[in-house]
Amino acid sequence: MKGIWQSASTQMQVVYLLLLLIASFVVFYLIGMLGVVVGGMPNMFDLTTGNTMAVLKWMQGCSAIGLFVAPPLFFAYFTKHQLEWNHVNRQQILLAVAFMVLSMPFINGIAVWNEGLHLPSFLGSLESWIRQAEVEAMRMTEAFLIMDNPLDLLVNLLIIAIIPAVGEELLFRGVIQKLFLKWNGKKHLSVWLTAFIFSALHMQFLGFFPRLILGAVLGYMLVWSGSLWLPIVAHFTNNAFAVLLTYFIGMDKINPSIENIGAEGGSIVLISGLGGLLLLYLLKEISTKK
Repeated sequence: MKGIWQSASTQMQVVYLLLLLIASFVVFYLIGMLGVVVGGMPNMFDLTTGNTMAVLKWMQGCSAIGLFVAPPLFFAYFTKHQLEWNHVNRQQILLAVAFMVLSMPFINGIAVWNEGLHLPSFLGSLESWIRQAEVEAMRMTEAFLIMDNPLDLLVNLLIIAIIPAVGEELLFRGVIQKLFLKWNGKKHLSVWLTAFIFSALHMQFLGFFPRLILGAVLGYMLVWSGSLWLPIVAHFTNNAFAVLLTYFIGMDKINPSIENIGAEGGSIVLISGLGGLLLLYLLKEISTKK
């Protein structure tokens, strides 16, 4: 079975990838439903009960593996697609981590600007639906991030940081971006097309532009380093930092105001953006020389 789709055209490989995504999602959705059988149907109106959140986290983990982890691995096996697990050095890792942390005020500023955008008046009903969906998504996120002990923290790091970092980078940067490059031969176009799909598929349009920018940065990290490890580390840093910040705020170890740094604009956003660009330049120079 290994390499049976290797000689297929790029267009057919895209079709095979879509079929794998559908099949894998169905299989892991059924596995996720086992949590409902064991733990009971989650009460979506009351997200404060431990049983409801345990079932939802189980289903979230299964869905993420089914959508992002399994399909690209099977795709790579059937097509002999190279996922590029090349070595990265300590400098590259440190610069990637530093960029993700330093750029957070800039990303927060972009997020506030994005939330303030409005659709044309004739699309008012669509905008109302989008904003209501964002409220529901935020309610779910806040419930997920309630952590009373270190075990809750570890579970959230697994579900919110580790699985998405590995899975989403496998699918978007490891497979989709490389398929775009194989199709059009243009690195920049492939990076931004992938970033657009990456942001759009999260279905959170009030955060579309910050996620688009982060997706593009992750794509360029792969281009510069030739390794998926770098975008995976950066993606993990972004998600894990948010989880850890929420945990320590909940433990009264950190001032809650730090969570929204950059949201009110000001010089911190400019400094964060310029500092991030400098770190990306250094990362590009070190990666290309390596």
